[in-house]
Amino acid sequence: MSLEVEPERSFGQALIVATRHGARSLDVFVDVEWSGAVARRAEMFDPKPVVWSVLGSNVEPAKPAIMIGVDPPAVEPHVEELLAMPEVRTIIEHGVVFGECRGLEVARVSGTGTEQRLEVGVGVYDQGAFAVMHPDLTPQQSLAEVVAQVLEHRRSDAAPHPINRLVRERWLRSELLDDPGRLGLTGLEPVEGAVARDGLHDRRAAFAHAPEEGVLVACSVGIDLDLIPAAAEVASREGAERIVAVLPARDDHPITRAVADRCRIPVEITVAQAPWPGG
Repeated sequence: MSLEVEPERSFGQALIVATRHGARSLDVFVDVEWSGAVARRAEMFDPKPVVWSVLGSNVEPAKPAIMIGVDPPAVEPHVEELLAMPEVRTIIEHGVVFGECRGLEVARVSGTGTEQRLEVGVGVYDQGAFAVMHPDLTPQQSLAEVVAQVLEHRRSDAAPHPINRLVRERWLRSELLDDPGRLGLTGLEPVEGAVARDGLHDRRAAFAHAPEEGVLVACSVGIDLDLIPAAAEVASREGAERIVAVLPARDDHPITRAVADRCRIPVEITVAQAPWPGG
């Protein structure tokens, strides 16, 4: 099978096709630029898929690439104080520092040193518009206003609204970060995925790590073909010995469990009560 569109995420689709057809082996052909990342994921499954690196007419076995992280900027005290607002959790992913309220981005740190500031708004595109529309508000007032809007709409008894439809997997994660005991865990820390999200409409699993128990929690909403491969990759990076995939009842699909059974790191599928309206 050739992986041409978003190869890392398409690897999950290839696994599903092979699993559905009862294939004894799986060979995937990937452009040289992405072959190392896909080979890294393939290492996490049995039987291990064979990944081939393609460069023009040249094809050779791919070698797993090393995952390289990005250091986040140091957060200046005046910005750190703003992010300490109740209901706001500081999240660091792929070199970016931002604030979340119930899993929804409400602020992002930009600039460095004395020029560092907090851009306020729901997602990166709203942040610029919010500053133009509310030039007289201080950063603290701006953040308080956005948080109040999010809290109004992001609750189980709220009316349907765009704010409570966005990044629901991260909303689910925020609930578990607040109460890890629901999973029988003593503590959870948010961790980044292997690939950065492309905005608020990009559905990717949200991860958290319980270091004391050696557990990686992967929160997902919808049928995500990449859920188990992405979780396996992050679990390997974090040194987790077990994966707990948390999803709503309607998304507990047999094919997800079938792929989970192939993962070298034990995977437990847990059905959770959704915190959003109609969940």
